[in-house]
Formats: sequence, structure tokens, C-alpha cells
Amino acid sequence: MASYDALHLDQDEHVILEVRKHWIVFVGHAMSLLFGAVVPFVVLILIARFAPHVFDSLVIPGNVPALFLFFYSLWLLFLWITFFLDWTKYFLNVWYVTEKRIIDVDQKRLFDREITNLRFDKIQDVTLDVHGFLQTMLNFGSVKVQTAAEDSGDFFMTMVQNPDEVRRVIFSQHNEIGDRPLGRRMSQVGMENK
Repeated sequence: MASYDALHLDQDEHVILEVRKHWIVFVGHAMSLLFGAVVPFVVLILIARFAPHVFDSLVIPGNVPALFLFFYSLWLLFLWITFFLDWTKYFLNVWYVTEKRIIDVDQKRLFDREITNLRFDKIQDVTLDVHGFLQTMLNFGSVKVQTAAEDSGDFFMTMVQNPDEVRRVIFSQHNEIGDRPLGRRMSQVGMENK
């Protein structure tokens, strides 16, 4: 079971749903980095095969393979750091849907995070957008939660896993909050403001 201490949930509040981007987003980034790791070798092999005179014309003192290995190692280090940053953003960008609100954790950079809350009584509409064959077959798309409040912006996440389920859970909680008697809702709002 995951620990939600950093979210500062109320005692009677529990996470119903964690919403993350679809795994295909991270796989796409990882495949592009893998391609970037292979390209220098392919270029070196093509030059050695079809234009070996290029190495003869280079006036580089020292051992050319050792120099290539040095710069290639720096390139791999850069790609590894990029992979780590992509994984961190993929894993830490998340929506938590509780009984009372949606908590949006937006990891902008490695040490830059923004956490925003949206209570269900402020929700006006939930829109989902699924485009194309791949999104339909793998069941991912964009989810936008529009708010009625002027002081808070809309919540928007692209490439969400199971957008229909996310919309269903949000509407279910929104309707449950709306169906409560007004006195009970007001006492809950008063407790949240303390």
C-alpha cells in the first residue's frame, strides 16, 4: 500500500484512484534515447565502411578510438541522465482522486513540484479526448476537468490511462457530493477551512 503522507489527507479521506500517463509515453521516450545511443556506432561503422579516408584526413593527435570512446561515454552519461529525468517526471506526475477532491501533483523539473487541489463541488464538467487508432486500441487520451470557480484554473492531463474510468470516478464522486444534504456539505466545508 502506498504512503500518501505528503498529500496531507484528512483523517476520513482516502485515495480512490491514482491517474498517471499511459506507459506508452515513457516507452516512446526510452526508445528515442536507445536510438540516440546506437546512432554514434552506426555513423562510425558507415564512415569506416564507405569513407575510410575521412579518418586519415583527420589531424587528431592521439588514439582516435580512445577519443571516440571518451566522447561516446559522455554521450551515454547524458542519455542516462535524460532517461532518469524522464522516468522521474513520468512517475511523479499524477492525479489523486479522493472522496473529497482531486489532487494534481505536477513535477515540472527535478526539484520543482506544484500541488493543486480541486474540490468536487467546484467541478463544472469533465471532458475526455481520444484521437486515433493507437489511443483507441491502447485506451489512453486526454482528460480535462473544468471548474466553475474563477480563481482556479482547469485541470488537464494528456495521455491518461483509462480516461473513461477516470471520468466515471470523478463524476461519481462529484454526484455523491452533490447529493448530500446542504447542512452536511456546509459542515464539511467548515471543517476543511479550519
